[in-house]
Amino acid sequence: MSSNFKSNVTRHVQNRHRALYDFWTGSGKMPDATLEAHCDIVYTLYLLAESKAISPAAISEFLAYASKLELPGWKVKSGNSNKISVHNCAYLFGVLNLLHEDPGPLYDVVLDGRTLLMSEIVNEKNSLPVFPRKWAHHNWRVSHWLGGIPSILLSMERSGSRYGRPFWGMASRVRDALDSVISSKTGLICAYQSQLLQLLFRAAYRLRHDPDLGDVGGIAHILWIDHAMGRNYIARDALFGQASCLFNAHTPFMEKVPYCLDFDIVQIVRTAGVQLNAHRHENKLRSDEMIKSIENYFISPGEDYTLHKIPGALATYHECAFLSERRLSFTADGIPIDIIKRAYWL
Repeated sequence: MSSNFKSNVTRHVQNRHRALYDFWTGSGKMPDATLEAHCDIVYTLYLLAESKAISPAAISEFLAYASKLELPGWKVKSGNSNKISVHNCAYLFGVLNLLHEDPGPLYDVVLDGRTLLMSEIVNEKNSLPVFPRKWAHHNWRVSHWLGGIPSILLSMERSGSRYGRPFWGMASRVRDALDSVISSKTGLICAYQSQLLQLLFRAAYRLRHDPDLGDVGGIAHILWIDHAMGRNYIARDALFGQASCLFNAHTPFMEKVPYCLDFDIVQIVRTAGVQLNAHRHENKLRSDEMIKSIENYFISPGEDYTLHKIPGALATYHECAFLSERRLSFTADGIPIDIIKRAYWL
């Protein structure tokens, strides 16, 4: 594995996102950046095994900033209109999980003074996550609610925060309810009602993306919760087979550049394979190739390569290292990082 990989990624982040990098490492002021961008930097530093470089002062300032955001599932604070999405709330909580082994006090700062509105994120009648029905045919998009809300619940339950008590047991209950929108044959999301409309959607989606990648990438957001909770996947044989096919069919990456979609596919290949005790030699070879492709890409990333893609690419790199049974030169004891086990979201 390339000994220059970590330095290449770091140099890219410093060159393109200097203000954010300097802020989080303690040598700059807090920039005017989105919540997602702040989260991207924290995940990047963590996946580069550089979490010790994060400044305590930056954490304090970030918590003060996050405490003013409107979160899904909590009543808005007086005068606050900056509402974030379910995805970004799960991402924010993932950052809190990464910033400290015992993140309860961090959650306390962010949640202080809020009023819980559980009905805003969980349907009281069927325990399903509340999601926009207009996206029911878009498995990848709707999965950000179907997986993101259980991630929020799990983070709260395990946070150690004084605000966590109402969430005890909720993640399991909501995850159980999600079985009703997952196919027992394919293991994929089936939140839609009309098969005809679904076929039409897939035909339109195919004009820009592979709909199979969208479907498998969608269920990945729910499988992250299963992985974090130690649950067996539904139809794991079918999932392992389809993810393995996609992994080997799309080269060098699932799409044009490495990002979270690669992680979605590789993580299913690895974790479903572990559950099945199924290990394909071609998957190991493919993971070796993808490691090299990611290393080569970060020698000179494209001008339009966004910050949000970096954590997904790095997480993919770690998953490939797991699959290849490789040690990493820049992590503790050379062991790859299982980001979902720690953050519950990406």
